[in-house]
Amino acid sequence: MSDPAENVEAFTEELADGYVTLEYEPIGGGQMRIAAYANGDVLESGEYSTKIFGSATLRGQFLNSVEASLDGRNGVDAGDVRQELKEWFAAMNEVDREEQAEKFLPDEIRAIIKGTHYPVEIHGGETTTWKVELTYAGRTRELEFSAAEMVGGGAGALQEKIANQFFELIEVEKEDWEAIRERWHEKSEVVNVVEETAQDAIADRVLSKLGNTVKPVGDRDDMGNDVAAAWYDPNNTTVYNDAPPDASIVWVQDSFLVDQLEAAGKNLEYKGQLIKDLIARGDIYGSRKRKKWAWDTYTKVYPFNPEALGVTSDDVGGSDDPNHSEVSA
Repeated sequence: MSDPAENVEAFTEELADGYVTLEYEPIGGGQMRIAAYANGDVLESGEYSTKIFGSATLRGQFLNSVEASLDGRNGVDAGDVRQELKEWFAAMNEVDREEQAEKFLPDEIRAIIKGTHYPVEIHGGETTTWKVELTYAGRTRELEFSAAEMVGGGAGALQEKIANQFFELIEVEKEDWEAIRERWHEKSEVVNVVEETAQDAIADRVLSKLGNTVKPVGDRDDMGNDVAAAWYDPNNTTVYNDAPPDASIVWVQDSFLVDQLEAAGKNLEYKGQLIKDLIARGDIYGSRKRKKWAWDTYTKVYPFNPEALGVTSDDVGGSDDPNHSEVSA
């Protein structure tokens, strides 16, 4: 693969009726190399920030050096050359900012900006992502960036994605990444926003598993026969205060809830968060209770809203009959 430095485009300007030749080229990282020559002699050469066009201090350093190098030469007025250079800097500073900014980027960075298929798609949600379709190095691929990558270490992330998808190793300086990100942001479009959070998705998954496997029973004594058995209390006969007086309640055993939580891919430590979420959503009426009903041991149970599990009075049967009601996700 070629050295990135060999791919940089250099620009040339002639001043003072051709007596002075000015060369400038981007070198990445918000820097550019500027050199002034007279009859083949170097008047000044150095690396400057691309802000030199609008910075009087940076401009002054370059102008002072050129003027000092020309001072005393026959056939040229150092002061006139300085003034012409000053006017050139001012004219460059007035060039369209977007075009100018891209002009002074390394070739591979400009290729990324120009190879992007706009608009860049923003997919909003609890975790927002930016999807970028890019044609680069003869291939077209879709790159995905997280919000953390967009606001933080995007330069490294872009380098890695270019290597993975296009098999090219490039250097992306912080300033280069900011130029790319600015262009992507200017030409982006929010295509969808997902309101559901990751916590909602987990809660829905657990409810689905509960609803499809729970065994509603009409007599709470039957709960002692099967961990999946859940008593369907149609009128809140236990007078559970966190539920409406006549609310229907499905009392689900704690151990069965834990089984379904683990089946949904979450460990026991997540149960506290799940219960908080279910209470906030109205899927359960309150926290866990310890009950000693017909059997000898205390059983920990949760008061579920039957609608959350897709359970109705028609589903109530013996302890060997699982509930097959559809549960809305």
